[in-house]
Amino acid sequence: MTSCLRILLDLFSATGSSYTSVRVSGVGSRFDKVGGEHALLANLTGGEVGREHLSFSSVAAASSALSGNVSGDVEAAKAYQISKVANYSYETQMMDQVHFTAYQNSPSGNSLANALEGSADSISSLSASSLSSLGANVSGSDVCVVSTGSGEHDKLVEEVEKALGSLKSAGSGKEVAAVGEKAAFIGSDIRIRYDSHNTATIALAFEGASWTDPKAMPLALMSTILGSFNVSSGLGKDVSPALCQEVAINEVASSVAAFNLSYSDTGLFGMVATAPDNKLDDLMWYAMPNFVRLAHGISEEEFVRAKITLKARILSSFDGDIAMGEEMARQMQTIGRVMPLAELLARVDALTMDDVKATANDVINDQDHALAAIGGIHELPDYNWIRRHSYMLRY
Repeated sequence: MTSCLRILLDLFSATGSSYTSVRVSGVGSRFDKVGGEHALLANLTGGEVGREHLSFSSVAAASSALSGNVSGDVEAAKAYQISKVANYSYETQMMDQVHFTAYQNSPSGNSLANALEGSADSISSLSASSLSSLGANVSGSDVCVVSTGSGEHDKLVEEVEKALGSLKSAGSGKEVAAVGEKAAFIGSDIRIRYDSHNTATIALAFEGASWTDPKAMPLALMSTILGSFNVSSGLGKDVSPALCQEVAINEVASSVAAFNLSYSDTGLFGMVATAPDNKLDDLMWYAMPNFVRLAHGISEEEFVRAKITLKARILSSFDGDIAMGEEMARQMQTIGRVMPLAELLARVDALTMDDVKATANDVINDQDHALAAIGGIHELPDYNWIRRHSYMLRY
């Protein structure tokens, strides 16, 4: 089981700045036991939390966090975190909820069902002692350091050794590592109904692929095929993806966006959308066929355009020293090496229509889904209706 922690360190030399990304496995909100402790640790050290990583602004802060020597006003940090969670957008809340219902049977202490930053109740129950042992199981072999830009290598090594050199050894190398149980995806839904609301937000997800799964790249392409749309974007009905065109032309949603999330042993693929309360049935009527047709074939024009879009996204992830360092560190922790940019683009070019259809057949066609919805959802079709529309009846 691998998760990640990232540290960004600014080093300044006579020739300019350098940026260092450090990722450490074994931490992240996935490993919360109470709920929100990793997010609270990040808040106290000026970092950010992800489902399988933590980010810090300095090596010193990361060293302090991993050693349990956290300074700062814990009660003030808790109050800030509770306020932040209370002001989450509905889209963010539903992404938390769709993780919760999809992975509801995962064991405590290793669960993607955990809320990203906890709940008001779980955060309130935390104390300084709750944070003291979060980095106890991190060893030196869990650390990956990547430096980009113009910096001094020896200075970087010295700083990292000083801050993180005291981490325990991973052992002799002869031990067999324990393999965690794979996160279990469960088809299910959670619905929070407010009849007083005139809009609703839904997150629909199928079980996707881990970082190392061969389906990871086709799923990334599929998410660009489905695309995203927002009424405030200015494109209106001229948006390119077919799903977004139908949403815009028929005015069934104010926003819709496909997502593809990969984790160490699983993933989620789907969409999040906000729509009027009396258009939810129409939204699902247009959305489900666009998901299912990925398993049966799309137009050549859509396929080529999606490849161009995906390659642009890949290039943007290497745009700048900080972005490049984070991407390189992520790849080292997830696939074990830094994949050259030319190879990444070549892998996109090598994708065929058959790859997309085969992946969609495994992920979408006649497969269970997880759904989370909030707001005026009285017209949202039930689970069985959506499940039935995850495949086509063809004779």
